[in-house]
Amino acid sequence: MRAHWDTWFTEAHVAKLAEYEVEIVRLPIGDWTFDAYGPYIGCMDGASEKITWALDTFEKYNIKVLIDVHGLIDSQNGYASSGKEAEIEWIDESHYRETQKASWMGNWNGKSYDFINQSNINHALNTMKAILKTWGDHPAFYALEPVNEPW
Repeated sequence: MRAHWDTWFTEAHVAKLAEYEVEIVRLPIGDWTFDAYGPYIGCMDGASEKITWALDTFEKYNIKVLIDVHGLIDSQNGYASSGKEAEIEWIDESHYRETQKASWMGNWNGKSYDFINQSNINHALNTMKAILKTWGDHPAFYALEPVNEPW
């Protein structure tokens, strides 16, 4: 991911935003930034350093940053932008069906939760605490969106 981050988002992009007089940006991050799990172990190494670089660069150009936790463990909305698009049900060896499933808070049966997943909630809370501890006093830090588009 480091090669992608370093070419996809550069200081030249931030300078262009400043040229257009942008005052605030939304920076999407995953909840795996501080405590990686599952498919994010290893591949997201360096994310917190890149976020610090981004905040420093935005500060240089007087642009404020809203840190948006865009993906939560087990998905907060079932969309790909949360890190997990759908539950896959294999019908046979070559056909499958996708079902949107947001299960970060527990299993929703259509009327209520069958159970509350306290472990996932604690993971989310720990992520918010880590964000605020790490970047809450950064001059570019403007706000925190703790959950993007919950379903």
